[in-house]
Amino acid sequence: MKTRRFRSTATSPGIAIGKIYRLHNRGAAFMRTWIREQDVDGEILRFRTAIQKSKEQLSHIQAKMCRFQGDDQIKILESHRMFLQDDMFVAATITHVSESMINAEWALDKTLAHLKLSFLNVDEEYFRERLQDIDYVGRRVMNNLMGSPEMPLSELPAGEIILVAHDISPCEVAGIPRDRVRGFVMEGGGETSHSAIISRALEIPALFGLKGIVEQVSDDEIAVVDGMKGLLIASPHKRELEQYRTVQEKYVALERILLQDIDLPAETKDGHRIRIDANMELVEELPSIDEHGAEGVGLYRTEYLFLNRLDEPSEEEQLANYIEVLTALDPRPVTIRTIDLGGDKISPSHSYESQTNPALGLRAIRLCLRELPMFKVQLRALLRASMHGNLRILLPMISSMEELTRVKRVISDVKRELTTKKIAYNPDVPVGIMIEVPAAAIMSPELALECDFFSIGTNDLIQYSLAIDRGNELVSDLYNPFHPAVLRMIRMTVDAAKKAKIPVAVCGELAGEPLAVTLMVAMGLDSISMNPISIPRIKKLLRAITQRQSKTLLRDVLKLKTAGEVENLLRKRTSHLLPGEVRQLDILGGQEEKVNV
Repeated sequence: MKTRRFRSTATSPGIAIGKIYRLHNRGAAFMRTWIREQDVDGEILRFRTAIQKSKEQLSHIQAKMCRFQGDDQIKILESHRMFLQDDMFVAATITHVSESMINAEWALDKTLAHLKLSFLNVDEEYFRERLQDIDYVGRRVMNNLMGSPEMPLSELPAGEIILVAHDISPCEVAGIPRDRVRGFVMEGGGETSHSAIISRALEIPALFGLKGIVEQVSDDEIAVVDGMKGLLIASPHKRELEQYRTVQEKYVALERILLQDIDLPAETKDGHRIRIDANMELVEELPSIDEHGAEGVGLYRTEYLFLNRLDEPSEEEQLANYIEVLTALDPRPVTIRTIDLGGDKISPSHSYESQTNPALGLRAIRLCLRELPMFKVQLRALLRASMHGNLRILLPMISSMEELTRVKRVISDVKRELTTKKIAYNPDVPVGIMIEVPAAAIMSPELALECDFFSIGTNDLIQYSLAIDRGNELVSDLYNPFHPAVLRMIRMTVDAAKKAKIPVAVCGELAGEPLAVTLMVAMGLDSISMNPISIPRIKKLLRAITQRQSKTLLRDVLKLKTAGEVENLLRKRTSHLLPGEVRQLDILGGQEEKVNV
């Protein structure tokens, strides 16, 4: 069969090789029937029985997972169980039965359609991906109503399998037989879907969002899942397949070698120490943070607490979440960013008219200052949680002294309120700001005197500095972290922090880029924060260089005029410094071009 390549966003890294096994759409057709008045109670009873059976099934899966997975992944299943008792789901279906005089299957389908329509109207990928959770739960209840349970994945055929499906629920991912399933591919989902979270936690190579893939591949066809490049290769050539087998062996071996040193300090050969932290979005990532040797959390994005729901999380709910993270990592520092909603992250509980340029509109701290009750709830929860760990509060998208002054006034008000009510909190919690717009970088000498630390968000700083929308494929190739203007703003910000004697960090994707590490060491950053999977490689690299060499390189880089010149010089002057393991991983990560035939 002809070789085909399918691309998606790299979500769960690693290399998987096996034969394709397709799970076709497993939602069976159901009958739509009108019912009589005397049949209503019977249909409602059938529906409640199916609900109860679904709860029991999920409880059984949770109990089984508890023996080998722990609490984090179980919470995803718990959210499914909670959905089974939500009035928007249960009461609405019963109302459809009794008022529309239709059978339970039809009523359930109407309820699910209405719920999914509500989610579709939200322009936010993470929130739209909760559609999958509705599908998973709805499909389970429908199957129980119809008496047609699905084949469990534990009954998959023997052999090394690449599972290809329209969708696979989080509980199915958690129960995937690892002795058979080497990787999986889904038409739906994305990097923030619950299935993706669990696949990363289990370190199963996986790809998401490959529309129509079930119909474009065949059962028993040999395939390669390249989770590092976001690539599925169906029917690879023999030579390409053998090269991928070699890549797979090297990847596993090198990861094992890097993980052996995760507890060693991130220190250059001449003794310069830099803290390596992790970025996180969900508590499900805590095990990965520990396993990859993070010294703390440099960026906890709290907006995802708000996006996975139709209402705002309460103060107590947020408090429990923050305490869980702080306690799990104590005494390591945890930097929790206040809500960065708006832009491309819209909560359905705050509907605003569509903004022509959302990235330049009402978002982040601007939204918080407009929605003070919501902001104060989060600040109260954060301050109360400060008694349970090493908390630092981070304010996003500060662009002026006026904004920082206003926020500090709000924080003082919240502290007074807690003091009046005799609620314990740490009054000395550090409060820092993100430097992610050019105005903040230019004003950094003044801003540094009014906050406790800086965290440079390179993702947005690059976007705003170069006037480039990363999501726009027409200009995304112009997005370059090595643009001289970006590097000069980072240097300016670090210098301002050092002069004011406050800590400064980088928490954008640049932090995990091996080519950039020497520059960050030279600039004197106190910490860098990245995806946990990148930490072992960056730590290894840091232990192979010296700050003295890095400073010499930085001086030469800052004289250059183009991003291309910067990248070429970095490759020329740093490639020989990379430890063998880091060089090999870089080669593996870019191996697609090397194995094509």
